[in-house]
Amino acid sequence: MRFTRLLLPAPVRDAVVAHARATLPNECCGLLAGAIENDTGRVNQHFPLVNELASSTEYLSEAESILAAQKAMRATGTDVLAIYHSHPTSEPVPSRKDIERNYWGESVVHVIVGLAGEEADVRAWWIGADGFRAAESVVDG
Repeated sequence: MRFTRLLLPAPVRDAVVAHARATLPNECCGLLAGAIENDTGRVNQHFPLVNELASSTEYLSEAESILAAQKAMRATGTDVLAIYHSHPTSEPVPSRKDIERNYWGESVVHVIVGLAGEEADVRAWWIGADGFRAAESVVDG
């Protein structure tokens, strides 16, 4: 791990939730970027990506949208701190597919937006080859 705590500004959290709601009934996906300061990953950029599968139970980030996000990150000197996606009808807990398709290892936090309840439930996870565990995530502001 490069950091132990994710600081997510409230406006970015709100944008992620809005993206999740806008893509219903399908899952959304995206990247959160920023910088690491004193063992804290501070998010300052939100990059919605295209879910190439247009599915309500899984996602695959479209290559063109990933490349555009990476280009923008290079231009601003930021790094990927987290990836996010939504679970339109279930809890925001990593699924078997989320674990199997984790190509990032524990280098980034996985933020999942659950939309099964009245309010969006946003949780953060470290996902590794042996499963997952909660990540410390703080919404700021």
